[in-house]
Amino acid sequence: MTDLQEAFLSELTSKVKPTIAEYAELYNKHRKVAIEHEEKNGASEHQAKAMGNYYTVTVLSDFVGSENKLARIIHLAERS
Repeated sequence: MTDLQEAFLSELTSKVKPTIAEYAELYNKHRKVAIEHEEKNGASEHQAKAMGNYYTVTVLSDFVGSENKLARIIHLAERS
């Protein structure tokens, strides 16, 4: 999973001051990739979603740093 996390971080750092909506879009994109990866490796749908969300939120929370901003990004991503 490290390669997927690095790809997400790389895409986050390549953006110049992303908006909350852009963060949410990237979050959803990489979360779906992580979930698909987990399912291909034999995880159940529930396990794959949990692990995909975990990996993606971990990278995003380390990058963003602000809990308020992180909550806004995730909230918007879940509404999409």
